[in-house]
Amino acid sequence: MSPYASTDATTRQPARTRHRAVRVVGPVLALLLTVAGATAPARAATTAATAGATWSQAMNRKLDLDAESARLAAQLPGLRATVTSRSSELAQAQHTQAAAAATSADAATADQTARATYAAARTAAAHASSAVIAAQKRRPRDGSRIISAKRTRTTANATVRALSAQVNQATSVLAAARTAYTAATNRAATATTASLTAARAVSAAQRKITSLPELDSALVAQAAAISQQVVSQTRAIFTITQTTRVYGITVNKIIAAPFQRMIDDAAKAGVPLSGGGFRTRQQQIALRTVNGCPDIWTAPSSSCKVPTAIPGRSLHEIGLAIDMTSGRKTISDRKSSAFKWLAGNAGRYGFVNLPSEPWHWSITGS
Repeated sequence: MSPYASTDATTRQPARTRHRAVRVVGPVLALLLTVAGATAPARAATTAATAGATWSQAMNRKLDLDAESARLAAQLPGLRATVTSRSSELAQAQHTQAAAAATSADAATADQTARATYAAARTAAAHASSAVIAAQKRRPRDGSRIISAKRTRTTANATVRALSAQVNQATSVLAAARTAYTAATNRAATATTASLTAARAVSAAQRKITSLPELDSALVAQAAAISQQVVSQTRAIFTITQTTRVYGITVNKIIAAPFQRMIDDAAKAGVPLSGGGFRTRQQQIALRTVNGCPDIWTAPSSSCKVPTAIPGRSLHEIGLAIDMTSGRKTISDRKSSAFKWLAGNAGRYGFVNLPSEPWHWSITGS
C-alpha cells in the first residue's frame, strides 16, 4: 500500500522512455550534445547537474511564457481600446490644426489688406497736406479753397488714425492665430506620436502572442529530449540533499518549481491536488513486500499483486515522480475531475502519466 495515500498502492514499473526523439532547437542543442557524450565517471556529477538544470530552466521558461502569453492576452483589449482613443484624439487634433491654419491664413490676408489700406490712406493724407500748402500759396488768395483743402486734410488724417488702429488689431489677431496654429500643430504631433505608440504596442503584443507557441513548443521539446538523461544521471549521484518540500510533498529540486506551479494553477481551477513524491530504498522494499511481489529484487513489476517497481528503478527513489491525490484520495479514476485536469494540463509542467496508473506522474511517464 502507498505510504502517501489511504487508498490504492503506490506502484512502479521498470523505467522506460515514453517520448520519441524530438528535434531540439536553440542554444540548448550544443549543451544537450555535450551531456549525451559525457561518459567519464569524473564528469558524472557535472552532467547530471547540467541535464537537470537544463530541464528545469526549459520548463520554468516555458511556464513564464505561458504566464506572459496570458498577461498579454489580457492586456490586448485595453491596448486596442487605447488605439481607438488615441486615433480619435489624433483626428480631433488634426481637425483643430486645420481650422487654426485656415484662421491664420484669413488673419494674414486681413492684416495685409489693413496694411495696404493704411498705406493708401497715408498717401492720401500726404496729398491733402500738400493741397493745403498749395492753396495757401495761391495768388490771389482764395479763402474758400484753403478751407476746403484743410477739411480734406482733416478727414484724411482721421482716416489714417482709424486705419492705424485697424492695422494694430489685425496684427494682434494674426499673432494670436499663429500662436493657436503652433499650439494645434504641437498637439497634433503629440497625438500622432501617441497614436503610433498605441498601434505599435498592439502590434508588438500580437506578434509576441503569435510567436510564443513556437518557442513554447521548442522548450517542451528541449525538456522532453533530456528527460531520460535527467533520470539516469540523477540516479547515479542522487542524495537526499537534492530534495525539497512543496506543500509538504518531498520532490527533487529539479521538478520543484514546475510542480508547485502545477499545484497552484490546479487550485485556481478548483482542483485541489496533493500527493506523495520521494521515498527511500527501504520504503520501496517494504512496498514490494506489502504488494506481494514473488521476489523483492528480481520479480517483474507486473508479477506483484499491485504492480510495483524493483528497488533502484523507481523514480520515487530520486524524487522525480509523484503519486497524485485529490481530496486526500489517490487519483485512481480516470473519469474524475482531478485526473481530467491533469490529463489536460500536466504536460504543460513537464509531467507525463504512467498509463497503467492514473495517479502516477513523472518527467518521463515511467
